[in-house]
Amino acid sequence: MSPKKSCLRSVFVFLSFYTVHSQNLVINGSFEEHFDCPKEMGSLSQNLKSLIAPTNGSTDYFHECGSDIMGVPQNFNGFQEAFDGNAYAGLYLYSPNDYREYIQLKLSKTLEKGKTYKVSFRLSLAEKSGLSIMEVSSLFCAEPLRLDTNKNLSPRRLDNFKIREYTFMNLKLMGPIYNPEKWVLIEGEYTASGFENYLVFGNFKNDRYSKTLRITPKNKKSLPLAYYYMDKVAVVQIERKRFELNVPFVLNRLQFEFDDYKLTEKAKQEIKKVYLHLKRNPILKVSIYGHTDDLGSENYNKYLSSRRARAVALYLQELGLPQGRIAWEGKGDRQPIYKDRSNKARDANRRVEFVMTKFEDN
Repeated sequence: MSPKKSCLRSVFVFLSFYTVHSQNLVINGSFEEHFDCPKEMGSLSQNLKSLIAPTNGSTDYFHECGSDIMGVPQNFNGFQEAFDGNAYAGLYLYSPNDYREYIQLKLSKTLEKGKTYKVSFRLSLAEKSGLSIMEVSSLFCAEPLRLDTNKNLSPRRLDNFKIREYTFMNLKLMGPIYNPEKWVLIEGEYTASGFENYLVFGNFKNDRYSKTLRITPKNKKSLPLAYYYMDKVAVVQIERKRFELNVPFVLNRLQFEFDDYKLTEKAKQEIKKVYLHLKRNPILKVSIYGHTDDLGSENYNKYLSSRRARAVALYLQELGLPQGRIAWEGKGDRQPIYKDRSNKARDANRRVEFVMTKFEDN
């Protein structure tokens, strides 16, 4: 059964200390491998290896060997040294009338279902921009997008183009992205569904819902545009090693059937891992939070989520964990991981979260 689309809104940490595999799965993520030096705007697809513009938006490619308008560090939109190597890409993250540009990169292999990956890249605002964008998103998809539009790629528009397998991911800004003199790190964590072969970056919201910031004085003429340079795109696998204190985590196989709170045998095996960790660490206690999907009334979902948390708590006691080390609570449907209404999203939202903490000193 093929995965259905979903919008990723929250990333929960499963285990604390982790190892990031050094292999970058993004092909040509620093935009160095090229067929020809860029001479004109909108030439990213023609000049770069393994990159295809997903829409009719004229995404740009800049290189030290490029023409006067497509060079590095000087080009038609300002001055910027490359962050890594001799090249970078450029695109409008905001432009009036919902005009958008995107960058689509190919992965060297399909992401593995259930594995967690770190996604990162660098952005720098072009000097001639009058606006800064305040949020950035990415989209994973199974097949390369080649869409006859230059508008923003909203979920509704993707549905109209009959794109079936895709997932949106919000990314964390590690600093303001309105300083033209700096490259800013953008990164986030993503748990794969197992279909992801391509990665698309850009602003997927329309003008009305895009968060922007004016960066030029009102008395100075500037276009209402947000143009950014992009460099060093990376997707690397993360291996988790142990539970982390004070951070919510979800066990992959601890999910519930619709309108049910019974523990499956797979769920019990997952709970045993939590029990063994707590048994080896008697200074720890655990809080358990039950969640539901968005179907049903608020009161009923609160009740059902409480039953789910209670079922886990009782099984931990059955295994031998003292009641005084366990707290549980139902959260209803108020804190979903996924906010869309696909079956996949609802399956993931029917879950239990754990938070481990230390006993306070006497």
